[in-house]
Amino acid sequence: MSIHIFNKNWLRYWLYRLTTTMMDQTILFEAGEGTEYSGRVRELYETIRKDTRYHNFYFIWSFVRPEDHLELLNNRHTMLVRRGTAKYVKCYIRASFCLSDTALPSYLRPSKSQVHRLLQSDSASEALTDNLCETPPHHPSAYERLVLFIKKMLNRGRLLFLMGWYNWLGFCRSHGMFHNNNSLRLERLQNIHAGKRCFLIGNGPSLTGEDLNLLQDEYTFGTNMVYKIFDDTEWRPSFHCISDTIYASKLGLELSQKVKAPLFTTERTYRKMKLKPINTTYVHTLQSERYRVRGNIQAYCMVKATVLSLAAEIAFHMGFTEIYLIGVDCTNPHTKGGHFTENYTTKEVAETDINRIKTRMKKKTLTTEQIGEHIIDRSMEVYSLLDEYAGKHGIKIYNATRGGNLEIFPRVKLEDVLARR
Repeated sequence: MSIHIFNKNWLRYWLYRLTTTMMDQTILFEAGEGTEYSGRVRELYETIRKDTRYHNFYFIWSFVRPEDHLELLNNRHTMLVRRGTAKYVKCYIRASFCLSDTALPSYLRPSKSQVHRLLQSDSASEALTDNLCETPPHHPSAYERLVLFIKKMLNRGRLLFLMGWYNWLGFCRSHGMFHNNNSLRLERLQNIHAGKRCFLIGNGPSLTGEDLNLLQDEYTFGTNMVYKIFDDTEWRPSFHCISDTIYASKLGLELSQKVKAPLFTTERTYRKMKLKPINTTYVHTLQSERYRVRGNIQAYCMVKATVLSLAAEIAFHMGFTEIYLIGVDCTNPHTKGGHFTENYTTKEVAETDINRIKTRMKKKTLTTEQIGEHIIDRSMEVYSLLDEYAGKHGIKIYNATRGGNLEIFPRVKLEDVLARR
């Protein structure tokens, strides 16, 4: 039996070696053959986690029973993996550094670019603290470049397949076929508010509880963590939208507790929610930088840069013909005063978002200003396309935000709009 298990693990390791590439700035930790969180490995982890030089590193802890160490997930960029599983093998191959106090399973073989250290002395631990962050990025081999190219092509093929599949589903459902509970909810919402007006609520610094109190009798779409202003206002949104998987995975508990309005999200984000608010409806989406307004959410919609794009497409679907933006400042959300409250998001969520931007831009270091410019540029592109679509379909979009940088839509005063009830 032991020979059979060894062969299975050995074959699995080499199979994953063929399809998995190493990631720089990723460290795998293991103590006591996965049974402990202690000793020199723990000391080294806690030291480098607090070291600013490791701000962009990712940490993986291997445990026989990871459920006994869930508190580690509260630490920045830390994940847990069960020792001996397929995911464990993949994490080992991806890790550029592997640090343990005992020998790893014999079927795991470090690659030429991988640093594998047994922590058997205090001096070794101290030296590693200084040396790991100074290790230069590895140069991908020709085979690694080939694997990455194949994965890129497969991802493009997947996008083309999903585009065709979602379009076919959208056509069928628009003709009353192949409905499920989710698509039936979307169908019942189509043109339900034809000819009416609504307000899309952003979370910029100009948003105030006083302005929201004025909207209690209006149709409104809240977004992301707007519920953090609920203590300052009696207003509650008619609908709520969230599209970011980071918010869904990190703040799912808050969402389920605070959001009582019907929630709209993307299918991918929906599946990331461990706790889903009641009355949640999702739409199919394609992740692509080539954003355009679909106008048929029974098929799919594209989401980019801002959750307001999802809210706008839901509003189009419901038949609203006058749409007003509130709190959409288009300022840098990662600077002080980027939202209506300083406690809008957690440090972990903000850092995860910043690292996602670095990956997208293929930059290892970015200033706060560069991050802000990137976010604003992408948002402006989306708003321009929404304005173009609205103009072609007889929909008026106005900006009732007090200040801010968004000048694509005509400016109006909130008081003047509300006076025309």
